[in-house]
Amino acid sequence: MNIITIDKIEEAPKHRNKKILLILKNYTYDEGSVKLIAEKKKACFLIDLDRIINSKGLQRALELSRIRTFLGLCNRFGAFYAFRSTNRTAEEMIHMGFLLGLNRGQGKFAVKMLEHY
Repeated sequence: MNIITIDKIEEAPKHRNKKILLILKNYTYDEGSVKLIAEKKKACFLIDLDRIINSKGLQRALELSRIRTFLGLCNRFGAFYAFRSTNRTAEEMIHMGFLLGLNRGQGKFAVKMLEHY
């Protein structure tokens, strides 16, 4: 499993031709980069749910908002994304997807995508 951590989303299109997981440090709103990743259908964004779980207060609210907006972009353009959490079951991750604006099918898809990479 190849995982690459990226500081800015603008760096993501460099890896669009590889079958890898991309972790973003900052979920900024950039339609162009998400669209380029979605065109190739190879790279997958890895959403680390532990970042939400381990944060508190205003930081948690900001993380939820940014990830929710980012997942909306991914769904609009068809970019792949996967969920990861160290000590949560698949059902708990699906329910966290509800908090992020996903439906049950999208949550299941996000949990199963991790197995393909």
